[in-house]
Amino acid sequence: MEVKKKTTLKILFRQFAISLIVMLLIGIIVPFGLESLAVNAGLATRADQSELQVKEIIPTLRVAPDITKVVIPQGCGYLILDKNFNELYSNMDQEEKATALLYAKGEYMEYATGKQFLLIVREKEFCVLRYYIGSQFTISWLPEYVPSPDTLTFILMAVNSLLVIIVLTARLAKKLRTQLTPLFEATAEVAEQNLDFEVGHSKIKEFEEVLISFSDMKDNLKISLERQWKTEQMQREQIAALAHDLKTPLTVLQGNADLITETNLDDEQRLYVGYIVESSHQMQGYIQILIDISRAAISYELHIENVNFPEFMQQMLGYMESLCRTKKIRLRINIVSLPQTLKFDRVLIERAIMNVISNGLDYSPEGATLYVEAQSKDSFVKISVTDQGRGFSQEALQHAQERFYMEDQSRNSKLHFGMGLYVTSSIMEQHNGQLILENSNQTGGAKVTLKLPC
Repeated sequence: MEVKKKTTLKILFRQFAISLIVMLLIGIIVPFGLESLAVNAGLATRADQSELQVKEIIPTLRVAPDITKVVIPQGCGYLILDKNFNELYSNMDQEEKATALLYAKGEYMEYATGKQFLLIVREKEFCVLRYYIGSQFTISWLPEYVPSPDTLTFILMAVNSLLVIIVLTARLAKKLRTQLTPLFEATAEVAEQNLDFEVGHSKIKEFEEVLISFSDMKDNLKISLERQWKTEQMQREQIAALAHDLKTPLTVLQGNADLITETNLDDEQRLYVGYIVESSHQMQGYIQILIDISRAAISYELHIENVNFPEFMQQMLGYMESLCRTKKIRLRINIVSLPQTLKFDRVLIERAIMNVISNGLDYSPEGATLYVEAQSKDSFVKISVTDQGRGFSQEALQHAQERFYMEDQSRNSKLHFGMGLYVTSSIMEQHNGQLILENSNQTGGAKVTLKLPC
């Protein structure tokens, strides 16, 4: 995609700021204009009109024998007091009269309100006038239902300002979201694991640059995944070919083992030959599974069955003892409260256990002890294998269950292709179980635990 000259976010927000200022000014000016129109039409008074009218009639109020005969400006109130501040007559309500009395006595504290008081000293009386600074409606009944023109003007200003902010902000948000739509669509396609699509464009320069980067990332990811797929395809083919090639020497091994059984052997020799025959059959099953998975590129179909678990473990212990004896490793077994039956794929769980045993033997020094513990706890059966090797490094604890992972620095592997723990972990996942890797505090070596649900 080619970057063309487009609107930048800086220009977009500058336009928004200018529009906001202009519209706010209009929203403020319009209510003032409406108030001016109302004043010119005679519907409302000017803000200082009451004050001017009061000042005009002050001389008259000082000498008029009867204040009630004087024309008081509209909206003004009066309180007539004798020289002892006793009320004579008034047109104010009780609250205003109380405030006016305080004003006459000099005890009233003025506040920043539109209500004002004025004291006029007459020959035998005091006159307190109450008037308002601010515009007032000339229609007598209107103040009962509508705020004063000044208050109404400020309300309209606030409402206009709020509406301007909401409308302009919503408009900007809509515009930004429209320009971000291609990015949302692109991320949705990637989330659906689809990389075969064209990334859209935006009229905003910064968004367009993000879309170009996203498009490049998508293309690179597609190339990387295709390369990875081809690599995995080659690996599957190589594994299948290797597994197929292993069948020939294994067949020779089985044939020779069968021939040996036909000779004169003592009991111990027959036991060892029996181990060889059983292990070769076991290896043949593993190889066939490996061929099926690699060539068909599908998961192995589980064959779940009810297995007599104590009997199964006794059989596995026989295999363990044979391997340990061969590698001159001592075996220590601790079995606690196993369930009588357990549902799992016998072939796969057997393979998982032997993978862990083989892994422990590979990293155990000669003459060391391999500890195997099996127990039922918290609705799980846990089979733990602990060796006396150097243990897992921190990197191995994080990556040892990955396919083809090898770390010779921490655990001196010899003929190891990084598949044992990966395969074991896959088997445990198929059984809704878990493979746990850790280092033992007691032996200092690695501790691998198979966790199967009961």
